[in-house]
Amino acid sequence: MNKGRRNIIIAAIVVSIAVAAAIGAFFAFNHDTPVEMTASEPASEEETDQKPEEPTTPPVKEIDFQPVVDAWVKTVAGNKSVLIYDLNLNKTVALYNIDESYNTASLYKLFVVYEGYKRVESKVWDGNAAAGSAGKTVLECLDLAIRESHSICAEALWGMIGRDNLTNIMESEWNITHSEISRLISNANDITLILKRFYEHPDFSDPTLLNRMWDSFLNQPVTTYDWRQGLPKGFNKASVYNKVGWDYNPDSRVWNIYHDAAIVKFPLEDGKTRDFIVVVMTNRIDFSNIKRLGAEIEGEFYGQENI
Repeated sequence: MNKGRRNIIIAAIVVSIAVAAAIGAFFAFNHDTPVEMTASEPASEEETDQKPEEPTTPPVKEIDFQPVVDAWVKTVAGNKSVLIYDLNLNKTVALYNIDESYNTASLYKLFVVYEGYKRVESKVWDGNAAAGSAGKTVLECLDLAIRESHSICAEALWGMIGRDNLTNIMESEWNITHSEISRLISNANDITLILKRFYEHPDFSDPTLLNRMWDSFLNQPVTTYDWRQGLPKGFNKASVYNKVGWDYNPDSRVWNIYHDAAIVKFPLEDGKTRDFIVVVMTNRIDFSNIKRLGAEIEGEFYGQENI
């Protein structure tokens, strides 16, 4: 084979190899299996830096009120029960003798009024109709049964509900089972349960009714006595939505009964509140001692919150 022909053959082979390589590279680039990103594959540092942090809500701090209650009960004679319930954490945070039964005095009105508001919102009752022989409308009586101590409205409303029927409602619908309300008997635990129901109000939500209800708990006029002289007087910063029950002997000047049941809202610096139920039930203990307990509870709250 002469030299010229050999060179031509070699050149052809080189060109064929080059063309084949080019074709292979084309198909390898355009038809290779794509790489799938999996959840386990870490993001790049740049991607991680660009992701905003999720906002977090700091946990609600539990306040231990038990030492306050323990110290207070040692300073007062007579029968007493105390229950403090944290509404934000849904747990009891202090207690003393919570199952002892007492004559409810006016605290029975809490059960009557709750059922009354439920009936007004559900249209079972006409709020503008007469409340029995009380000389007031149903809505007026619902307000006065909480706001005033001597109001005859609660008796009228209770009669409209039916005394035995209210007991059945308490047991079957509200799971309040240790009160004999027809005999005016209850305890701190059951009073806490009805206040919790007011706070959550699962059976009514009309804002007009709610505003009216909360105002009657918060703003109560001075009549013969100042019925906000117990727990509300002890708190300086907190808003106290309360109802009292009492029996006073003017001859001996002894409070045979002084109960104070309240929803207490502590204001925080961020504009929110920390909410608690405080129930104090007593026999033969002066309201000044209940006022002092309120002050000690507030001092403990802000001391532990470090606000």
